Parts: sequence; C-alpha cells; structure tokens
Amino acid sequence: MSKPSGQWSLVRVFLWLCLLSIIMLPILWTHVVNGQQEQSGARIESLDLSRERGNYLLSANISLNLGNEVRNAAERGVPLFFTISLEIIRPEKFWFDKTELSQRQTWRIQYNALLRQWRISTGDFSTPELSLDDSLQHIVHLDNWPLSNFEQLESNRLYEARLRLELDTSLLPRPFQINAFNSSAWSLSTPWKNLTFRVSDIKPGS
Repeated sequence: MSKPSGQWSLVRVFLWLCLLSIIMLPILWTHVVNGQQEQSGARIESLDLSRERGNYLLSANISLNLGNEVRNAAERGVPLFFTISLEIIRPEKFWFDKTELSQRQTWRIQYNALLRQWRISTGDFSTPELSLDDSLQHIVHLDNWPLSNFEQLESNRLYEARLRLELDTSLLPRPFQINAFNSSAWSLSTPWKNLTFRVSDIKPGS
C-alpha cells in the first residue's frame, strides 16, 4: 500500500533540510572560528616600571585587535571605553597574597559624524584624532603612566605588578550594553601581565 503524497512531501522536506544543514554547518563553523580569532588579539606585549624625580611611572605596549563588529559600531558613533587596571600584590608564603595598591584609568573614544572627527579623552585630557587607529595609539602605547602611593611600599620587599586592559561595556549607554552583552565580539580583555620587582631596583627612565 503506497503512502499518501502528503507524507512523502514531508519526508522530502526533511531530507532537504538534513542535506542543507550538512552543507552549511562547515561554513557556519568557519565563520564562528574566524570571528573568535578576530576578537582574540588583545594582549600586553611588554611592561616596565621606571622612576623620574621621585615619581614612579609605568609603561606598556599592548596588541589590540577590535574586530569588525566593534569597529563598525564605533564608526557609527557608539563610544568605546577602555579601562586599564593595575594591582600591586605582596606575595605571602603562608597566607593569602595581599593587594597593596590598585589603580585604574579609563579612556573614551568616540566618532563625531557631523565633524567627521574622532576624539579620545581621559580625565582632563581630550584631543581630536584623524582615525580610530590613531586614537588607539594613546592606549596601546602607554607611556609613563604616573603611579600613586608607591612611597607606601617597602623598598627591598618583593612585589608583583599586574596589568590588564579591557573594553569596558559597563560604561556604554544602556541600549548598547544589552547588545554588547549578547555578543562575544565585545568581550575583549587582555590576560593579566605580571612583573616582579623591588622598589629599590626600579631604575630612572631614559
């Protein structure tokens, strides 16, 4: 007894869907992997401490790849916030390590479509730039960042400095926070970069 034509139609649709999924799955997987690779380029290449006239300074070089989604959003005027965090840790042999000092700084980068101009700002500092990449240079080449309260540290004790840079989505306007929360493209953060030092060994900057 032959099956009704309606059932055969459902079977054919099911088989076509299975075939389509087999064809599309490798393409979608490649797209996902490439998208993740675009977002995985954030890391701190180097970290250095120096002193000048009694002031302690930090310098770092950072590799940063924003990826297309974040770049496109910035070019449409969505502000980007980058926060760099520093922790000074005192290692302990028989107890938990202690955070002696911590310091943060946030940069804001935004494109003004009317003026066709980029601007980066942090604290009282604000300057126009020609492009997003030019704006990012202020962040990825961190030069002589002044450090606070280093005089509280013991001169000959061993400490560990930890530095991290992240794309701070918590400072976005709320509608963009929701979009960023649902997209891995905005989860951009470097691993912690560590540097062991003694205050007495920090050399004057060049």
